[in-house]
Amino acid sequence: MDTEGRAEGGLTPERLGEIVGSLGRRIEDTDELGELLQRSVDLAHDVIRGADSCGVTIDYDGTTYTAVYTDSTTLAVDEMQYETGEGPCLEASRTDTTIVVDCDSTEQRWPEFAAAARTEGVHSFLASPIRTLDGVIGSFNLYGSSADAFDDMDADILDSLTTTVGRAIGEHARYTDATTTVSGLRDAMARRAPIEQAKGILMAMRGLDADAAFDVLSREAQRRNVRVREVAADFVRDATRTDPAG
Repeated sequence: MDTEGRAEGGLTPERLGEIVGSLGRRIEDTDELGELLQRSVDLAHDVIRGADSCGVTIDYDGTTYTAVYTDSTTLAVDEMQYETGEGPCLEASRTDTTIVVDCDSTEQRWPEFAAAARTEGVHSFLASPIRTLDGVIGSFNLYGSSADAFDDMDADILDSLTTTVGRAIGEHARYTDATTTVSGLRDAMARRAPIEQAKGILMAMRGLDADAAFDVLSREAQRRNVRVREVAADFVRDATRTDPAG
């Protein structure tokens, strides 16, 4: 990948610092933690060219699940790894190592997973461990549709995002514990379903990207002094209500 061309496209170190800084706010509860994780994967999708699908895997104390994701491909590829017990996100989490591989080099390493990933059109993988004071708690994962989609610069960018995510999870876990945070985050993700629905509707209706759609919901939540998920649920209900005149 041409890193010089990418820098000319606007992703300077200063811009990356601004992006990471925008995520670095205090987290009050697992709902806000879920929002930060979702914004992190959306940002990775936006700023890393080869990242066609992105997600965060939580893999801690016998619990493994996908916390946030950008599309159905992420979920499908993650589930393949959980079912086969092999793949880049699990290896990154369980060996505390950043993994950069493509399908050709994974055929002998993870044969069952590599074959399944190809059926989803995924040929490249970049996974970075999420480190907290309680140890590695999962991985931040990028999937690309082309071979050799990721390079060292992409790994550095992902490392910056992953460090921010790990710090946020760790800060929240300080007031409870890692196991409670992992469980609470899973519940928070279930509550986020209306937010993702509302974002999708806004993106289709107004031509917004995921981050801008979330900002619309967030501003309305601040105006009404309610949680974003309440605004999202109201929006989805209004948007999908059958028009009697129709």
